[in-house]
Amino acid sequence: MAQDSLQCLAQLASMHGPIFPDESAQVSYLAHLVEGLLSMINGIEIEDSEAVGISNIISNLITMFPRSTLTALPSDLFASFINCLTLLTCSFGRSAALEEVLDKDDMVYMEAYDKLLESWLTLVQDEEHFPRGCFVPPAIQVFNSYIQCHLAAPDGTRNLSVNGVPSHEEEEINELQEDDRELFSDQLSSVGMLGRVAADHCVPLLTSLLEERVTRLHGQLQRTQQHLMASSEPGSVDRTVLDDLYEDIHWLILVSGYLLADDSQGETPLIPSEVMEFSIKHAAQVDINTTLQVLGSPGEKASSIPGCNHTDSVIRLLSAVLRTSEVESRATRASLTELLSPQMGKDIMWFLRRWTKTYLLLDEKLYEQISMPLSTAFGADTEGAQWIVGYLLEKVINNLSVWSSEPELANDTVELLVTLVEKRERANMVVQCESWWNLAKQFASRSPPLHLLSSSVQRTLMKALVLGGFAHMDADAKQQYWAEVLHPLQQRFLNLINQDNFAQISQEEAVKREIVATLEALCGIAEATQIDNVASLFSFLMDFLSSCIGLMEVYSNTPETINLIIEVFVEVAHKQICYLGETKSMKLYEACLTLLQVYSKNNQCRKRSDAAAEEDQYQDLLLIMELLTNLLSKEFIDFSDTDEVFRNQDQGTPASSRTVSAADVVLYGVNIVLPLMSQDLLKFPSLCNQYYKLITFICEIFPEKIPQLPEDLFKSLMFSLELGMTSMSSEISQLCLEALSPLAEQCAKTQEKDTPLFVATRHFLKLVFDMLVLQKHNTEMTVAAGEALYTLVCLHQAEYSELVEALLSSQRDAVIYQRLADAFNKLTASSTPPTMDRKQKVAFLKSLEEFVANVGGLLCVK
Repeated sequence: MAQDSLQCLAQLASMHGPIFPDESAQVSYLAHLVEGLLSMINGIEIEDSEAVGISNIISNLITMFPRSTLTALPSDLFASFINCLTLLTCSFGRSAALEEVLDKDDMVYMEAYDKLLESWLTLVQDEEHFPRGCFVPPAIQVFNSYIQCHLAAPDGTRNLSVNGVPSHEEEEINELQEDDRELFSDQLSSVGMLGRVAADHCVPLLTSLLEERVTRLHGQLQRTQQHLMASSEPGSVDRTVLDDLYEDIHWLILVSGYLLADDSQGETPLIPSEVMEFSIKHAAQVDINTTLQVLGSPGEKASSIPGCNHTDSVIRLLSAVLRTSEVESRATRASLTELLSPQMGKDIMWFLRRWTKTYLLLDEKLYEQISMPLSTAFGADTEGAQWIVGYLLEKVINNLSVWSSEPELANDTVELLVTLVEKRERANMVVQCESWWNLAKQFASRSPPLHLLSSSVQRTLMKALVLGGFAHMDADAKQQYWAEVLHPLQQRFLNLINQDNFAQISQEEAVKREIVATLEALCGIAEATQIDNVASLFSFLMDFLSSCIGLMEVYSNTPETINLIIEVFVEVAHKQICYLGETKSMKLYEACLTLLQVYSKNNQCRKRSDAAAEEDQYQDLLLIMELLTNLLSKEFIDFSDTDEVFRNQDQGTPASSRTVSAADVVLYGVNIVLPLMSQDLLKFPSLCNQYYKLITFICEIFPEKIPQLPEDLFKSLMFSLELGMTSMSSEISQLCLEALSPLAEQCAKTQEKDTPLFVATRHFLKLVFDMLVLQKHNTEMTVAAGEALYTLVCLHQAEYSELVEALLSSQRDAVIYQRLADAFNKLTASSTPPTMDRKQKVAFLKSLEEFVANVGGLLCVK
């Protein structure tokens, strides 16, 4: 009963819309609901099984009711509600932490806690609607509780089992498990936001906790070093204290990163307004020189610097992370790397990257008000910014030499490097550092330890070095830079493949390593493409592509190398095609067509295991489909302005004499892919998704080419569409439905009634009709299915009428018969006779929504 009751209450808590006659009715309904909820929660001890249900009720209340309704509640009732939400959040948080210690399979409190934190996020993001400062005390409580659950005793309760006894069992490290920063990103976003609301409390708290942990870590490492020097048994070190410190630092850095900056995907990252206001509010008490001294002295404890209490709190928190980084670096120089935590290294790199994107060289024009300490420390043309760029660069170089055997940490490190150079203003500062040039030379000469880095890390490092090369330098410096970065790559590659005995030596490990390193570097160069460097990078890469096709023959029996060669083409197409004018595009199409021809020839001789084999056996197929999809994207994402991007380059042959089009390449590729895509292969999610994405694109962009396919391929394509509609996930089904409309429109255009495509569309009419009328379907698909149905009805009006008649005549119940007949008449009333007209189609889709609502449940076959 409890579960059903909670579900019912959750639905009652989400009531909205025209149910209420006016706002006062809605307010009194909400007040009644909140009063009942509070007396229920205060009157029971919540069972494990009830936690999620209760959090759903609260979440619905906060999400569904307008802010004006919430604020119209009597103030004491609203205060009681917020107080109850605070206590529940803290309680569920503690129970969720306990679930983790006990490693429970069913994490009910974790789910409930996530829901409540999301509710807080919704509330504080709409803070302006509520009484000023009303969320500060609860934010402090929830924030403190979160920190406490993630710190070791005595300050926290992490790893304490039910009766408060420490549990230090070795955790099983699951290689497949996501990093905490991704796994708990939603939680951390909410906690970070609450930390901003109560920045006066939370920023100094994080700083003091982190500074204290780092001081203890420094002391512990020194003591352990002395113990090791005195001991003959290096394995005798007890790591318990160190591990606890590392775990504390891990969570403190994650929370600090989420508090200070947002995850900016695709947007210009800005300092959160709450953080900026917090820094401005205390600026009068801040001594800028002392702040800069604390920032620039990561080797010293902040508390040992005179006047440290007059530093800007936001900068002091960054300094605490830099201090952590410095302790780590000094430990590596003292040969204590074995005692360090790679996880802490990853956290530092992640934090510094997130921080760099938002704070380094902040653009004052983007802010209504600016904090003088932040502007003085990190603004453009400041000594602080120049110092920190140099410091970060040194840190990156140190990490790459020390942690080459830790691929995830090395990857986070090169991602920080990319962040330093992906914006031109930052790159201009980076290339002024001598260490940047040394790094470039070292990498280009493949000298140790950089050659030990994993191939994906080397690829990203190449991307960073190429991006740096487009920073502002004088002509001589730029020429010298490219001569040191790209020229050796080209020279070594050409020297190797032009050797007379290359075919004989090509399978030697050293030669294969060199080829793989070159191919990875080419992918990195392609990934560095931006609109202002595409002209020079395209020319450089095109010189390599024909040589890469030659390698397809040499390495036809080495699948890993073949995949990497195709990947070079995938990356070039993905990153550059949208900027290329017609002439350049044609060059790329020709290269891709040649690649596909060689691939096709080699593929006929290739022996694969049976379809039940591992998915990576078919990585080449996945890449080929990705390549074709990338080439198709040119048709609807095109930023090219031939004259603008390539204005200093020869424009080559005029477009009128074009030889190879995207359609030629894609259809040739489809001829390769379709025969290989069996039903067994479609069981692999990545292959299945890429395949359906590709065939939908083709139907949308080149519908006129579909009837020209050879008969067996045409049948195979139609079967794939039917299979996708009827037996795959809703996402795949939606893709297939989107492919039908352009095919039907193509038939209507040609007006040929006896073609295989016309016959196929008639079959699809029945499938879509059955899907909408007779089967349960995901409501999100109604629009795609409706659009497909409308174009198919336009094409086969008589057949549609027959389907409706057959359905009606099968009804024995007179009431259902009448309801259906009225619904069908209403459905087509706005479009009689239906034509391929946008206005009519929109009217039909609106009618379809009503149709599905009225009769959707009448006929569904269980």
